[in-house]
Amino acid sequence: MSEGKILVLGGSGFIGHHLCARLAARMGEDRVVATYNGTFFSGGLKFDARAESLVQAVPSLETFSHAVILLANAHPDDCARNPEASRALNVTAIKAIIDQLAESGTRPVFASTEVVFDGYKGGYVESDPVNPILLYGKQKAEIEECLQDHVPDALVLRIANVYGSNPAGGGVIAGWHRTVAGGTETVRCARDYTASPVHVDDVAEAVIRLMEEGATGIYHVAGPQPLSRLEMFETLLGEMRRSGPVNVNVVSCSIDDFPTEEKRPRDVSMRSDRLMAATGLEMRTLRSACCDLVAAAS
Repeated sequence: MSEGKILVLGGSGFIGHHLCARLAARMGEDRVVATYNGTFFSGGLKFDARAESLVQAVPSLETFSHAVILLANAHPDDCARNPEASRALNVTAIKAIIDQLAESGTRPVFASTEVVFDGYKGGYVESDPVNPILLYGKQKAEIEECLQDHVPDALVLRIANVYGSNPAGGGVIAGWHRTVAGGTETVRCARDYTASPVHVDDVAEAVIRLMEEGATGIYHVAGPQPLSRLEMFETLLGEMRRSGPVNVNVVSCSIDDFPTEEKRPRDVSMRSDRLMAATGLEMRTLRSACCDLVAAAS
């Protein structure tokens, strides 16, 4: 990584935006190239992975040491409603990209997901067998298998639910804050859906440090605590109430009470011990991030 450039495929998304900014600050803007499809950003390269080859959109692939593959249809319900269209992007297009990266000698860094697991036990580590029950998870697991079979030096990152601490930014925590601050009287949260929420800045830093270390194989990028959606929301409310009264009725319910195309897994929490051992990165707690968000909104 010290000599080559970095390609970020899907630079306009939540993770991509933060990753590109941190890479540019670390390496210099001239060594970071990012693509977009629907959402333009200055300096980005337009790339529709379903309609064109990567080498058409990004010349001189051999000058890149790594390519971070973030582009995907990452909405499980949409994947289930449109299986052929989601497969065209999440599987067919990604496999074509991987082939072109292999030909150029560029190492793939593939963003996978916590829902490659079935959610029956939680606390998953990298050696646990995958068994996705969501179509989106099955598509990601297929790419993981492709990389393990054909690109042994690839880096696969199973990324947990990502949030941020910018009140105007993306992620579920900021969205909840806007909902409550906007005067919504009732919020329903699942008590039986558990994950390991991770801050977007920690995700970006983890990607960079693993590339700097020349890491290969599978790493979990997850926050330090398994939390239900209800616990996440109550953590945010606790920090908001430090600044003043908050009037909202919190309704505890099941994840099955929400309309979804497929039954959701229950506990997809992951452990990131391997990541922390390899990089020395300390993942921030949700409470500290909520404190920062509330302070920034004041």
